[in-house]
Amino acid sequence: MNEIFNIATLNVGYDKKSIITDFSINVSSHCLISLIGRNGEGKSTLLKTITGLIPSISGNISFFNRKITSLSAKERATMFSIVLTHPPQIGNITVREFVGFGRYPYSNWLAINSKKDNVIIDEAIALCGLTDFALRNFANLSDGEKQKIAIARAIAQNTPIIVLDEPTSHLDMVNQIEIFELLHRLVKEKQKTILISSHQLQLAMHYSDEIWLLNQGKIEINAPTFFRENETIEQLFKLENKFKL
Repeated sequence: MNEIFNIATLNVGYDKKSIITDFSINVSSHCLISLIGRNGEGKSTLLKTITGLIPSISGNISFFNRKITSLSAKERATMFSIVLTHPPQIGNITVREFVGFGRYPYSNWLAINSKKDNVIIDEAIALCGLTDFALRNFANLSDGEKQKIAIARAIAQNTPIIVLDEPTSHLDMVNQIEIFELLHRLVKEKQKTILISSHQLQLAMHYSDEIWLLNQGKIEINAPTFFRENETIEQLFKLENKFKL
C-alpha cells in the first residue's frame, strides 16, 4: 500500500502526560481530512506533534515511508507545509515577498528565486485571490488577510501535504467558504493531501473526504456521511454548547 503519511500507536501530550492515546492511521490517497473536537481536546497539540514541532510521548510518525525523526528540516519542508492558527507578524515586506518564503526549500544559498519559483509564487497568490495585494505591505493587512496570505505561502511551498490549524478562525463566513473550496480544489486538481483542524463543522462536513473526531483522548475516523447519519458530532457539540450557557 502506498503511504503518504503513517501514524502508529501515537501518544500525544506534554511532560509525559498523554492527552491523546494510541492513535494509528495510514493515509494512502489524496484527500481532505478535517480534525474536529471540542476546545481543549488537543487538536493543535496533535497537529504540532504530527509535523514535528513538538515531540510525541511515544509512537511513530512517517512521511512517504521515512520516519519524521530521520528527516532534516529541509526534507520536512519539501514534504509538508504548515499554516498555524495565528497569522505571522512580520513587517516591512510585501505580500509577494512573504509568499515567496514558501520557496526556501528549493532556493540556492543566496535565496534567489528562479523563473520557475516566480511562476509558482504568482500562481499561489492568484489561487488565493490575492493578486491585487501582491505589492502591499504585509504588516498593514488585517489578521484575516494575513491568514489567507499564509495559506498562499504554504501553496507556494508546493508540498504534497498541507497541514492547517484553524486557518479560518480570523475570517468571515464568505472567506471561510472560499478557503474550504480552495482546499477542496487543491486535493482534486493538484493531488494534495490536506489535514485541517476546524470549528466550522458544517463546512468540514460538506467539503471533507474524511473526518477525524477527537473526543476524550481518542480519535474516531470515518466519512462525513457516517457522522451525519449517527449524529455523533451533533450530540458532542450540543453538550459543549450546553455548558457554555
